[in-house]
Amino acid sequence: MTGWFADFFRLIWGLLYWNTRKSWFQRRRETARCPCQSPSDSGRAGETRCEAALPWDQARRFRRVCPLLVPTPQGWACSVDTAQVRPFWGRALGYYGGTLAGLYLAGALGVFVFLRLVGYPVSIVHVTWPPAWHRVGQARGWYFTEQARQAFAANRTGEAMLYLANAYEFDPGNYAAGLLLAKTLQSGQPVNSNRLYERLYREHPARREATAEEWFRALLARGDFVGVQALARDRLLDHTPHASVWMRALVFATRQSGRADVLQTLGASPAPDLAVWRPLLEAEQQFLAGRPAAARARWEQADWDGVPAYGAYYQVSELIARGEVYAALDRLGAVDARLDGETRRGLQLAAFARQGARRPLQQQVDQLFAPRLSLGAIKVLTAQLIRQPDPVLFDQLCARLQREPVPFSTDSAGVYFSCLCAAGVQGDWAQFHALGRIITQGSGRSAAFFLTLENFFRGRSPSDRISSILPMVPLPLEVTYALLERYPGKALPPRRPGAPPRP
Repeated sequence: MTGWFADFFRLIWGLLYWNTRKSWFQRRRETARCPCQSPSDSGRAGETRCEAALPWDQARRFRRVCPLLVPTPQGWACSVDTAQVRPFWGRALGYYGGTLAGLYLAGALGVFVFLRLVGYPVSIVHVTWPPAWHRVGQARGWYFTEQARQAFAANRTGEAMLYLANAYEFDPGNYAAGLLLAKTLQSGQPVNSNRLYERLYREHPARREATAEEWFRALLARGDFVGVQALARDRLLDHTPHASVWMRALVFATRQSGRADVLQTLGASPAPDLAVWRPLLEAEQQFLAGRPAAARARWEQADWDGVPAYGAYYQVSELIARGEVYAALDRLGAVDARLDGETRRGLQLAAFARQGARRPLQQQVDQLFAPRLSLGAIKVLTAQLIRQPDPVLFDQLCARLQREPVPFSTDSAGVYFSCLCAAGVQGDWAQFHALGRIITQGSGRSAAFFLTLENFFRGRSPSDRISSILPMVPLPLEVTYALLERYPGKALPPRRPGAPPRP
């Protein structure tokens, strides 16, 4: 065995060494001597010994390096004349390539077996075929994503976040894992959450609008109004198909932050998509400068016919804010076709509540409840009840919910949390606790979570800003706007009673 191993290592080295020397001999035949034939022999075929094979334990094994070696009655000899000695690089490459291929396949098979035992959904092709190696990372990402979902379902949040981080690290192209991780981090680690959102926004242009929407909700819930302004500016400059949504976000964040620089940037932009918004942008700059009369004069003089839906909402809401309810309702009738049903109903509720017109307000609520209670109706009414508390209307809503219970699910969770916040605003603690029990049964939220919410609405929280708890509460966008308007903390003075929703 010792001789065999010695010859094996001589083969590994000899394939390279002797072929290199014979190549040099072929190139410099006139000045170089033959590297492998015995110089004391004749140099003729069949008579000349192979000097290179002498150190081998068995000379015949040298034929793997040079097939010119043949057996003769006098022993092993070279089968060609000295002038015909040549290298066999193809044989060398065959041995080297075959050995490497065998080792590669053996290693790949071991990796494949290991990955399958762990649970990664990979095939042998994914492991052995280099162009498919990225599928291994994707499989690992999928595996850790599934582990994260199971951990979330078992309320093991810390473990789930670790799995998600691994999933995105192994498969950076896993958009779903990256988005879920960004949403999970938005409450406790906002800086890391923003970095993930920015990366997803940059690296997945086909999903940029969806990423921006989720990022916007996270920024808004945290009260990061400067971040909302920057994102809205980027979307409006990027020819977004949802310009009304982003313009409302921009105006709201600008009024909350008090910074008009983004309005000035967009107002000066030559982009054709922004030309229709110029009257609104200039009016808002006047408003922030403390010149409400000049702001109103600017948007009253403007032609709003070509402005998207938010332009109509802006006009009506501004009239309601100034107490000009009849003018607001007239304008709402003129732009009715440009607004969706929920937006129209919300403005009507705000107008009648601002005027104190009890009967028309009740009629609007009755129409909202007919023919049956819907998730959209609950969202519109709870947003209004947060902006302007009305215990009577809230009791009607709760009574209707008792008669027509809505099953708690992923789709209905938002309106249940909306009702919970509305109960806190009304100070109806019996309904608050009843809704809390329903949410606990459906979502498994802890008692500490509801105590935090109750302390905030009772005024016992160390923070006076609703953004300190909004990231923990899944709410519809309109309800989030309403809560931020009602509890702006130190960013704005408290909204006067009866004021309509700010744009």
